[in-house]
Amino acid sequence: MSVMNCRRLAAIAFFAACALPLSLATVVQAQSGTGSFIAKFQDWEVHKARVGGATVCYAAAIPKKKRGKYKRRGETSLLVSFWPSHKIRGQVEVRAGYTYRSGSIATLKFNNGATFKLRTEADSAWGDDAAADRKIVKNLSDRARLTVTGRSSRGTRTVDTYSLSGFRAAFARTKTACGM
Repeated sequence: MSVMNCRRLAAIAFFAACALPLSLATVVQAQSGTGSFIAKFQDWEVHKARVGGATVCYAAAIPKKKRGKYKRRGETSLLVSFWPSHKIRGQVEVRAGYTYRSGSIATLKFNNGATFKLRTEADSAWGDDAAADRKIVKNLSDRARLTVTGRSSRGTRTVDTYSLSGFRAAFARTKTACGM
């Protein structure tokens, strides 16, 4: 199986069981059950869980601000995960809280002007490969703010703003939690 397919399957397996949560705490409980919480670093949390027999560790944040003309939307989150058994390190995923428009992209824009395009599928968006994830993580570590822009299947444009305060410490703790 290719690394890309392995990355995709790992992410899909992890988030297939997710409910549409109301807060980061409920995001985590819905994804992995109780007891997954490891630590909190400012606006980021670290969790470890078992999904389909595999261990996953992830840093997660919810947006500080959400904009868009929508009537109903599930919770959105930004996650960076490690899957030791799949040899996946620092996989970046955005959960939109809605189904993305088919064939659309989600855009990450950092306050320094760095921009990344993510491919979308269902309610999630990912970088194209591990090299893209490494570039995004480098910017997550060095910046104070990030906006994520996407378009729902109904055509609604959304812009979510994330604080990156605490990301660097959360990322380091997530990595060590999975021994990577």
